[in-house]
Amino acid sequence: MVKLNLGIFLSVAALWSSTVFAGRGMREVQIEKELEKLEEDTAGFRAAAVPTVSWENVSLPIDYSGNYYGNFTNRYWVVDEYYEPGGPIFVFDTGESNGGQGYLGYLTRNTTFFNRYLREFKGLGIVWEHRYYGESLPFPISLNTTSEEMQYLTTENALKDFDVFANQFSWKNSTVSPKLAPWVVVGGSYPGMRAAFLRHLYPDTVYAAYAASPPVQAQVDMSAYYEQVYRGLVNYGLSNCTSRIKLAVDYIDSQLAYPAASAKIKQKFLGRTAEANSNAGFADALSMVLWGWQSGGVDATIRSFCDHLDASAPGSETLATREKGKHFSNAWAAWPPFSAIVSSYTGSTCEGATPLPDGAPLPDCRLDDRFTGTLSISWTWQYCTEWGFFQSTNAGPHAVGSKYNSQSHQQELCYRQFPDGLSSGLLPRRPRTAAINAVTGGWHMRPSNTFFTEGEFDPWRTLSPLSDERFSPRFEVSAEVPICGVPTGEREVFGKLLKEAEHCYDFRASPQGDETTAMFATALRGWLKCFGRGYRRESVVV
Repeated sequence: MVKLNLGIFLSVAALWSSTVFAGRGMREVQIEKELEKLEEDTAGFRAAAVPTVSWENVSLPIDYSGNYYGNFTNRYWVVDEYYEPGGPIFVFDTGESNGGQGYLGYLTRNTTFFNRYLREFKGLGIVWEHRYYGESLPFPISLNTTSEEMQYLTTENALKDFDVFANQFSWKNSTVSPKLAPWVVVGGSYPGMRAAFLRHLYPDTVYAAYAASPPVQAQVDMSAYYEQVYRGLVNYGLSNCTSRIKLAVDYIDSQLAYPAASAKIKQKFLGRTAEANSNAGFADALSMVLWGWQSGGVDATIRSFCDHLDASAPGSETLATREKGKHFSNAWAAWPPFSAIVSSYTGSTCEGATPLPDGAPLPDCRLDDRFTGTLSISWTWQYCTEWGFFQSTNAGPHAVGSKYNSQSHQQELCYRQFPDGLSSGLLPRRPRTAAINAVTGGWHMRPSNTFFTEGEFDPWRTLSPLSDERFSPRFEVSAEVPICGVPTGEREVFGKLLKEAEHCYDFRASPQGDETTAMFATALRGWLKCFGRGYRRESVVV
């Protein structure tokens, strides 16, 4: 058992979350932004009240099918400051992230909803790290990790990890077995999916689940991701910005169609050496302006970008459509932060529209490299093998990106990232979405004692139980708490849609977030009364 000084740890965690790592994928960048938001939201915690966190490890099988023999060490963290015997075991799942990187604040900071749960219900708190992330590694993760080593990163293995852990977990002299104490799993995004899946597939282990912003339906084509971004921008009064982006990308795409013009426009945006990159790689770079949407909506980057396009608009009103596109393409290329954003996310050096000074090293703008961030490597394996989630441009009248960010490009990213994948037979040619939906139930699973939430303009809402896309089932969302142990009807979901909100906004410090997390607390109070014989201890707020 390792004791942590959380005052020091939280300062270090904040530092980690702002560190620039080379070759990060979209999800890795977004998680860093989400951790920054957590840091901002919970900065006002009472330092004197910080409880001790115990850093623990458990040995788990690398594979549960019997094809590989050997164990790995999985990390987790425990706080028992508020625990009373018989209290619930609350688990915060960190999913596709480093469990120790900022998430421990949920255990310790009294401004977080999770800490409030621990205090109200006299619960034991656990933060759980997912296999192949952080330091819970069956094999070291790098560009040298083979597909043979990655193959054990599956949804079923990772869910089984938790079931095995929970049923062998012991804590001092307390009664913590899932048979004798209720286990409650909380998570947002992929961890929210896991919370629901665990309740659905392991109901004897997990008694209740809070699933925030969970895209439970595996689907290859997720171009609707950017359609949600478009809808949100329009809703927040930035329809002019979306129109100008559309004009610009149409013009850019017309230039990318011809080799000489393609080289010229890439250099115009990102300077020397940018011309060596593929059209698809350049399309990825263009989309980076919007990568912060799910974490912050109209964040500082998007606001600055749209304001810049607005400022460039005078004089464009009388231009023909193609000339307007060229006008706003030029304005985009001249936006000062663009090359710095691309350089930061890709780990390369793009000089931008303004050449580097004489004597400076030649820029090295690389947009087609494999991801080197460990989180990106592992998450890419997961979506390439099982989940799909290919976030191509929302082609059509609402497009906010280049057509060269296509479904075929997204598939090529899988082949690029794992060059031995196809030849080994371990990386499927297409993600096996039907197979994983058959295991989990996807949209149609109905675990009892489960609460689902979503943000109105969260791009991941498109594949969540609260989706209202044309291709989704469009279930009715009910705020009425179901009877404990009884699933909702096939066309009904117990949950809440947060208005004018994005990804996992209920986990943030806000009136709407507090209202939503309180809904789950209310439901849980009723559900806990049904757990086991004699489980009637009432909760008291402290």
